[in-house]
Amino acid sequence: MKTKINKIIIFSIVLLALGACKTKKIISKTELPHDMLPAEMVKKIQDKQPAFTTADVHKMSVDVDLKERQLTVNATLKMVTDSAIHLSVQPFFGIELFKLELTPRNFVLIDKTNKTYYEGGYSLFKSRFGVDVDFYSIQSMISNRLFVVGNRAFLADVFKWRNDSVSSQALTVEAVTLKQEVVVDATLDRIKKMILKIKDNNNTVVTEYSGFKEFDKLLFPGNIYVNAENAKSKASFHFTVEQVEFDEPLVLQAANLSRYRRGDINRFMKK
Repeated sequence: MKTKINKIIIFSIVLLALGACKTKKIISKTELPHDMLPAEMVKKIQDKQPAFTTADVHKMSVDVDLKERQLTVNATLKMVTDSAIHLSVQPFFGIELFKLELTPRNFVLIDKTNKTYYEGGYSLFKSRFGVDVDFYSIQSMISNRLFVVGNRAFLADVFKWRNDSVSSQALTVEAVTLKQEVVVDATLDRIKKMILKIKDNNNTVVTEYSGFKEFDKLLFPGNIYVNAENAKSKASFHFTVEQVEFDEPLVLQAANLSRYRRGDINRFMKK
């Protein structure tokens, strides 16, 4: 039983997120201007999306529903933009049991309970799941920023309206193996849903942003829901942040891995 619970917690920290604080109720528009071009919408999103050098989420809860098991854990997240992301999971009394460290080069998952760490490159996600994500895609996803999978830089005109209709309020872009869809909040000019769907199988990841709230002079979604699904299984994660600071001095130190034994990341992913 303990091993199963540990694995649920580990899987939950691989999917990251940020949240928010006090809020004002916002009435949504029903439609976008009928003559708006996709590139114009992209520019609006990029102008409104949050920009910061550091983020320090002091308190965050994560509700996990994985393999017919439900679990709620506490967590903290620290980010230095374009440099590193550290997520710490503390299920009981503030004691850190699991930690995920991401850099542009690779990621390290540390299971402190079993004194084991797993290290891997982002190519693992492409080989196993068909999703060509990297550090910068993950960074944008958890920050409610626009990105194109597999491309750190992209032109606004790569997007088009779903069904060539502004009324869809959804931008799409397609790669050889993947279709990406961005549903827009017409009031805020922000992303409210991101859908990644692999073309040759049933793997789908849907990230939904809701309850946008302003704190520390930045507008962020108060709730982030991540749902991952394929033909055999489904997992869902609900992230809520209670305390967060932006653009404060922050130095992230990598864990001393000599204290842990190395596990096989490929074997772990197959479990």
